[in-house]
Amino acid sequence: MNDQFYIQKVIEGDVESFRFLIDRYKDKAFSVTFSIIRNEVYCEDIVQESFIKAYTNIKTFRGDASFSTWLMRIVVNESFKVLRRKKLENNYQIEATETNELELNTSLKLIKEEEQKIYIDKTLKQMPQREALVLELFYLNDMRLKEMEEIMELNSDHIKVLLHRSRKLFFSILKQELQHEVKTLI
Repeated sequence: MNDQFYIQKVIEGDVESFRFLIDRYKDKAFSVTFSIIRNEVYCEDIVQESFIKAYTNIKTFRGDASFSTWLMRIVVNESFKVLRRKKLENNYQIEATETNELELNTSLKLIKEEEQKIYIDKTLKQMPQREALVLELFYLNDMRLKEMEEIMELNSDHIKVLLHRSRKLFFSILKQELQHEVKTLI
């Protein structure tokens, strides 16, 4: 059964049907929130608040976009609201240096998959929230540009530019991380 079936049941008053939607999207919501906030305690609260908001506003869901996109828009809005309120903005700035992506890809292939995940996570944590979010949505959540437009409230050209900048920044930070690791091993 698809999301629309459960959404209709919730609208009709079946509170238990919302559990299906929570179970289906809680990990994705947490992942998106964490890419912005980077604090597990805040993330758990934000995800919970986002689901409450989605539940109370489910009658406003028009179906123009998928439920997932609608929910992730709520998650992103709630995350940025907490970010502004708590002033957790990470002002980490790094100058993007020229990077040889082929060299990095070759290096990453030599690292075990578990270690790759650690380096990817470590690198994303060092990036500004918006850049980390665009990479998270595009690469880790396999979202299309159209979905990202709705979630981030940006046009596709802006998202493409942001993706390009974010990739360069990601590779720059990753290169520094890998060089640091090599130096500590030697």
